[in-house]
Amino acid sequence: MFRILLFIILPFFVLGQVISPTNPYTKNFVSVKQKQTGFAKQSAQQQSPKLSDIENAFDIYWKDKDYTKKGSGYKPFKRWANHWQDYLQQDGTIAPPAVLWEAWERKQDAEAQQTPFGVPDNSVINWSNPGPAVVTNSSVSISGQGRLNTIIKDPNNPLTLYVGSPAGGIWKSTDDGTNWTPLSDNLPQIGVSGIAIDPTDSNIIYIATGDDDAGDSYSVGVMKSTDAGQTWNTTGLTYLYTNYETTNEIFIDPTNNNHIWVASTEGLQKSEDGGDTWTIKQGGNIVDFRLHPNYYNNSIIYAVGYNNNESKFYRSEDKGETFAEISSIPTDSNRIILETTLAAPEKVYVLSAYDNGDGTYEGRNSFQGVYVSDDAGLNFNKTAESDDIFGSGQSWYDMALTVSDTDPDVVFVGVLNIWRSTDGGDDFTQINSWSQRTNSFTHADIHFMRYFDGVLYAGTDGGIYRSADDGVNFEDLSNTLSIAQIYTVSTSRPDSSKLAGGLQDCGGFALSGSNWNSYHGGDGMGTAVDPFEENTYYGMTQYGGSLSRTTTGGDGGWSSREFIASGPVKGEWVTPLEFAKSGDLYAGYDQLYVLNGGLWKQLSNHDFGHNLRLLTIDPININNIYVATEYNVYKSTDGGVTFTNILQTDYYVRDIEIHKTNNNQVWVLSSGTVYSSADQGQNFTSESTGLEWARTISHQQYSPDDSLYLGTILGVYYTDNQVNGWHSISSSLPNVKVSDMEINPYDNILTVSTYGRGIWQTPIPAVTRPNYDLDLVKISSGIGSDFRCENDFKLSFDVYNNGTSSISTFSSETILNGQSQGVENWSGNLAPGQKITITPSLQQSINFGDNSLSISLYNSSETLIINNVGTVNFEVLDPPNSYGQVNTTYLFESNEDDWLIVGDPVWEKGVPTGTSLNQVNSGTTAYATNLEGNHPDKSSSSLVSPCYDLSQLESGTIGFYLAYELETGYDFINFQYSTDNGQNWLTIEEFNGFDSELKEYTYDLNQSMFSENITFRFHMISDTYQNEEGAVIDDFFINGTLSTIDNDIIPSVTIYPNPTNGLFTINTNGQFELKKIKIFSLESKLIYEEEVVNNSMYQVDFNPPKGIYFVELSTSDQRKIIRKLIID
Repeated sequence: MFRILLFIILPFFVLGQVISPTNPYTKNFVSVKQKQTGFAKQSAQQQSPKLSDIENAFDIYWKDKDYTKKGSGYKPFKRWANHWQDYLQQDGTIAPPAVLWEAWERKQDAEAQQTPFGVPDNSVINWSNPGPAVVTNSSVSISGQGRLNTIIKDPNNPLTLYVGSPAGGIWKSTDDGTNWTPLSDNLPQIGVSGIAIDPTDSNIIYIATGDDDAGDSYSVGVMKSTDAGQTWNTTGLTYLYTNYETTNEIFIDPTNNNHIWVASTEGLQKSEDGGDTWTIKQGGNIVDFRLHPNYYNNSIIYAVGYNNNESKFYRSEDKGETFAEISSIPTDSNRIILETTLAAPEKVYVLSAYDNGDGTYEGRNSFQGVYVSDDAGLNFNKTAESDDIFGSGQSWYDMALTVSDTDPDVVFVGVLNIWRSTDGGDDFTQINSWSQRTNSFTHADIHFMRYFDGVLYAGTDGGIYRSADDGVNFEDLSNTLSIAQIYTVSTSRPDSSKLAGGLQDCGGFALSGSNWNSYHGGDGMGTAVDPFEENTYYGMTQYGGSLSRTTTGGDGGWSSREFIASGPVKGEWVTPLEFAKSGDLYAGYDQLYVLNGGLWKQLSNHDFGHNLRLLTIDPININNIYVATEYNVYKSTDGGVTFTNILQTDYYVRDIEIHKTNNNQVWVLSSGTVYSSADQGQNFTSESTGLEWARTISHQQYSPDDSLYLGTILGVYYTDNQVNGWHSISSSLPNVKVSDMEINPYDNILTVSTYGRGIWQTPIPAVTRPNYDLDLVKISSGIGSDFRCENDFKLSFDVYNNGTSSISTFSSETILNGQSQGVENWSGNLAPGQKITITPSLQQSINFGDNSLSISLYNSSETLIINNVGTVNFEVLDPPNSYGQVNTTYLFESNEDDWLIVGDPVWEKGVPTGTSLNQVNSGTTAYATNLEGNHPDKSSSSLVSPCYDLSQLESGTIGFYLAYELETGYDFINFQYSTDNGQNWLTIEEFNGFDSELKEYTYDLNQSMFSENITFRFHMISDTYQNEEGAVIDDFFINGTLSTIDNDIIPSVTIYPNPTNGLFTINTNGQFELKKIKIFSLESKLIYEEEVVNNSMYQVDFNPPKGIYFVELSTSDQRKIIRKLIID
């Protein structure tokens, strides 16, 4: 029986139904406003525009317009295009239903015949949905669960609510919105834009399917449940693949529960037999309708829509048997909706958006007016409101209208935010803002509003909200609604319960244990979890516009966010982001970039032809990097500097995967084809998976049979070298598109992100990790790429224990510029999952200019040695950065006071002449982000000081003068310092907001700053949108008091081993006696203190978290010496 149902509903996959009737870039391709008949209609239905044609029309329109403005309408289209790229055929058109039906049918047949022999142990596979469903909100975190199209309250049960989402189906709450349950997971992925409950029997539910606002999912017409949503059946209104239709509002006749009304792109349709058969009562593209509040008595129906390229208002007085067109409503509306109210049954409100002719995008979708009728829709008058109450140009995507059911003069309009009128629509006031979490906060983008029993409900891009006091306060009811449309997911190395995901319009979400937090806004895109810091998550916004970081696993929400960098250029909608095993973070824009000191450093200079869409770094040799554009795969063997085209495909390249322990093996996924290479991409063979629209592929590390997992729009599949073909493991997974996938070999968890149903995880058959596995994860020159302090060479390499047993000894050989520096032995305790840093001994000097450093590890117990070798090439800049003088002020008046500018050329030295920022502290010149006006958007730029030697100071103060105007919450200037040539920067203070008065800021030097080589910088970061004047900086100084330490004895003080696991020895070599030992964190917090009785050598057993610390040694003759200590 279920198979028959699927056969009926699966042919709903159609091009027209994924094109929103109000989308200005897609509607012209199917002429949904102009309803044709006969040959003209048949011809229109046979159109199959390529997705690229639609995107080209979009790009042409936006060529000279500002897409960055919030609410411009740019993002909704890009989301739509990105989603449907996964459903393309070879000719570039979106797949017709027949193709998808055949794929689903094959899956059903295969699952029915499948035995446990062909798949992983069925007792292991057990899908669960960790969320995001319950999210921690705060006064600064502006989070959301996902978009909703419609809300309905059960007329027979005041505690039962239903909501419809565009990609997550229909959900039900039986406790007044506290908890939600999905009702359509067993169906192919659908959108829901209208819900109706039988007023005499709550078991009977009708849903109008599809996404009428954005076309994010398919419509199957109207579906019906007779068991309160447990099962669903199609009705007589079922759209076949030859139609270009979708549905929206649906109501049940209060006088006859077998009479059902639904609005559709075919017209206003009626069923008189509970949905079995349907008749079009009013033709045209009907986008909204209502039954008169006193329909019992007067049989009046109102409808609005389009016919013959004009907007129309229709009215019926005979229960819809005939309709009359009312002429007092605009005929040039781009979108039109209506509302009625029980508080004044004869009153009708209409809201209209139109093209005002000013040539802007906002004008094309601007507020036209609110129209009101007091005589049951016979005549309308425009209200007095004429200001732009939309606040955006995306009314085609979201626009809502409702009226209080107790006061007919209280009217609400929503597009970007919600506006309220208390005088019948003559004067509206904005009651909330998407960017400010006040008591009246709702998420941005208002798709639906309606009153039920005196309570206002709103459906937004972030979920469902409710107000019992006409919008003064809103309550978020979205918890447990797992409807997130997630682009990417990344999990931590040791624990898959720690992960980050990027959500459509709801930002970056972080899971740590069982707690979800939102840690950045925008559209959450690429995500990456630090391979060595399990609580450090990175997340990007659309086009790689900004990169944020949380070091708390998201705990603290937005207050835990650090704004790290702006994108160097505009990348893809989902800009690829990936960590190398070294812990270096890479991103693909027009070229390959690596994050360096809070700035994106360009590595490549290749003519790729398009932005990079994919990025995969060899898990064994990080010099091997693979990237892809639409149809081409490129490979670099020199760490991303140069690239070679190694593969061209017929379909979009969807994913690149490299064997985790044999990097000769590479897989490239292109729709339903897997290209396989056994020689690192020199040669490929192709094999069809038999699965259309595969999205992502992952190899399970250490699996003896080379297990592969495939994520598709129909679920997850498995294969290995012992079974034939791909086998579904999706029996308990909702039928929803898998957008990304990760496999964790440490806890044997498979994690997938979905586009509409959040994150899902399942255990998979466990693999046996090797007992001993040394991994040379990183070789570091210790020299900054943009500057260096003189003679500050800190070559090192990092070794990670991938195995299950501790390692007590290994040896390493260092080769510098082709010459062996000898073999050194290490001994200690390297526990599983632990990383140590080793500084090799060198027998020769490092050259100015280009250098090459190679490391090889040896351990007799290892069986996997492929990851024991590595090489890094680096350049030593000559000359080094200049040195600053203590007790001297940089006045920024002459060339001798010039500082280094790194990153975007934002900082300028000269006379500031801004409107607000136009002061200097001394002389006439200073540094500013723009001497004459606002700083640029989407910038990352550092003003870097000379190097300082502060090792001989015992106390001191840093100071400067600063004035700033920075967009609150989004643009920042961080005052920072580095003691390792700019490889890592620590923030002293973050500046944000507005303080245009030039003021002096001073800070005491802390223990970590008493370094031989320390550099300071002012790091400016701006996001994609609004900008201000920026900042002016003048008169930088460091004043200090010299220590009484005898300089001759300082070099004799040693700490070894360093780095250490916590047990180390302090040796003064007989120069003096120790009296006290203090150890400070990087933040100068005292975390260890011990008295010592006259020892020149002392052992300390210190076991803090991994990191950098500073040891302060007090001597018997009142001296103090500070040494850096690394715990690894």
